[in-house]
Amino acid sequence: MKSPIPDYLEEVLETVRLDQSGELASYIPQLATADPDRLAAVFATLDGQVYGVGDVDHQFSIQSISKPFVYALALADRGFDDVLFKVDVEPSGEAFNELSLEGNTGRPRNPMINAGAITIHSLVGRPDSTPEERCERVMSPEERFERVMSGLSAFAGRRLEVDEAVYTSEMDHAYRNIAIAYMLRSYDIVQENPIAVVEGYTKQCALLVSARDLAVMAVTLANQGLNPVTGEQVVPPEA
Repeated sequence: MKSPIPDYLEEVLETVRLDQSGELASYIPQLATADPDRLAAVFATLDGQVYGVGDVDHQFSIQSISKPFVYALALADRGFDDVLFKVDVEPSGEAFNELSLEGNTGRPRNPMINAGAITIHSLVGRPDSTPEERCERVMSPEERFERVMSGLSAFAGRRLEVDEAVYTSEMDHAYRNIAIAYMLRSYDIVQENPIAVVEGYTKQCALLVSARDLAVMAVTLANQGLNPVTGEQVVPPEA
């Protein structure tokens, strides 16, 4: 029996195709070069079926959509107590890139604002490392980014790559994130070179994904960390 989902997705896509509202992101020059006519809808299910219509395989940089997935990796690698000690889980009520931290602790309010996401990037570690090794911060920035890239690739079910043009463009305009990272370092929330942490976080945001990838990544979270397409347990169910 043919699934009705593709026809439904096509119908949904057609209802919004003529909507030309909104603007391309211009705060990063390279993002302003995106094709605004690209459009796709993808639906993934817990049994590993993926349905999509439109430009489902067109790649674009993941940007802030990376935040919940890297948060899951940090929880898996560091444990809940270590992560919560550094980043709270409360609403911020402020812009995503606000230079603000919790008054009495210096923690970012949550992992979805930039201050929290930069900190979370710095907390990702080897999943098989011991607590003592984690405390000694044995991972180099290159090793940490490889863990982030491998982890997000596992969520997507394929090897992801960095859009170097987006990465370079973002780093050329990363003054605010660098300021946030230095502020985090002053509170000892980030304990490494702030520039290196921002470079890693920016590469994280510049990873190339498609709408199909994001659907598989999302259903992996919904499936308690088990990628239903590949069968890989990417993060433990607790995360």
